Amino acid sequence: MSDPLAPGPDETLDVLSNSLRILQRRKGHRATSDDVLLAGVAAEAAPAARRILDLGTGKGTVALLLARALPEAVVIGVEYFAQSHALAVRNARLNGLADRYQPLLGDLRDRGVLAAEAPFDLVCGAPPFMALGAGVLPQDAQRAAGRFELRGGVEAYAATGARNLADGGRLVLLMDGHGGERLDDALAAEGLGVARRLSIHPRPGTPPTFHVAVAQRGRRGAVEPEPLTMRGALGPGWSPWYAALRDRLDLP
Repeated sequence: MSDPLAPGPDETLDVLSNSLRILQRRKGHRATSDDVLLAGVAAEAAPAARRILDLGTGKGTVALLLARALPEAVVIGVEYFAQSHALAVRNARLNGLADRYQPLLGDLRDRGVLAAEAPFDLVCGAPPFMALGAGVLPQDAQRAAGRFELRGGVEAYAATGARNLADGGRLVLLMDGHGGERLDDALAAEGLGVARRLSIHPRPGTPPTFHVAVAQRGRRGAVEPEPLTMRGALGPGWSPWYAALRDRLDLP
């Protein structure tokens, strides 16, 4: 019998952090910088969180990083795509986190998926941001599910997050560089105020690649976006902000 924690013929076993490894499909949806940004901002936004909900948990990248960064927390993930869910289950076992990371198979828009769960101190997610017809749908189903709004976009993530958020909890959502206004509108529609809004740029003077919002109930008033860069103006080094975020997640 083959080892379920060993990479299959179309999979790779990769370094995720200094203490985490991740199984992922060689030509599928891979771990990227948006996972690092979401996990890092979420960990900073709710360092005392004990119950975390990871919407669209995929193969478990963000959930694993959060479970390691916040060692007192339990993480529940929701993932519709069965192939990604199966990887998440294996990755939880691979990293010895099966007791603290539970990936659930289901559609995050379905209220029944989380009906038995208590509210969460921290909810996070990076919704797909491309509407059907906005580009060429990848032939690989996993990559298509990660990029295109096949089962809802940021509005669905905001609605599910708000519904499952504990009093005083934080909802952290990441959108692409063109989706900042849509992100704000989705949170406002659920009665959530933005406590912090990040505009993340590759380097100074470049357009934003991502927007991240930290939202909560009872928050009033607008906040100005914080322009942050991942690298300095010159050279290959990380910016001080991004270096600190990577340290928080114990990245090499």
